[in-house]
Amino acid sequence: MNAVITGATKGIGKAIATRFAAAGFDLFVTARTASDLTVLKAGLEKKYKIKVHAKAADFRKKPDVVLFGEFVKKHSAATDVLVNNIGQYLHGSLFAENSDKLPEQIQVNMLGAHYLTASLADRFRSQRKGHIFTIGSLLSKSIREDAAFYTISKQALYAWHRLLLEEMRPHGVKATFVMPSSTYTPSWENTGVKAEEMIQPETIAECIYDCYNLSGPSLVDELSVKTMLKKYD
Repeated sequence: MNAVITGATKGIGKAIATRFAAAGFDLFVTARTASDLTVLKAGLEKKYKIKVHAKAADFRKKPDVVLFGEFVKKHSAATDVLVNNIGQYLHGSLFAENSDKLPEQIQVNMLGAHYLTASLADRFRSQRKGHIFTIGSLLSKSIREDAAFYTISKQALYAWHRLLLEEMRPHGVKATFVMPSSTYTPSWENTGVKAEEMIQPETIAECIYDCYNLSGPSLVDELSVKTMLKKYD
């Protein structure tokens, strides 16, 4: 069994990689920084005695995404799990000074998932099994004015997931959209928030693994994970 995980060296992605490694999955992982991937690979292979295939890719660049998909196909005969996790959060209102960053947000947060999944789509359809997870956000169904472009990209990603689900269901391939509220990752460090009040990355990883393990035709198509504190919604 193997799992393909993007953005695997930090936060939610790292927790997901660790959870599947603990279950005996070989991994295909990517992130922007090659040195971080080297550390992740060495640590997981030593602890869990599995194989980790790592390749750096910048999801702001379509060719990098496509090359990672080709890397996965070259080094494996099947894909059991794909986790589209890479994302970028940009603060700013709709017409803020950084409004030229909208295309980048769309590329990283939606098109990256599309290009990678598209590169593996024929494989999933032909093997007639597998599970594709996409990490969205509570903002996939609501708006935040001071994160306008992030909101737009995550809502586009949700629409993409709905279409992916209907495309893949006839082929026996499952698709789940995961919508966490604020999750404590390295980006929250030194901000003054209390880590214990927020969702932990390991919680999201466990939820994803549980969804994967549902028996037979059962499917969780959407999963919303919130904290008990409304301020983190």
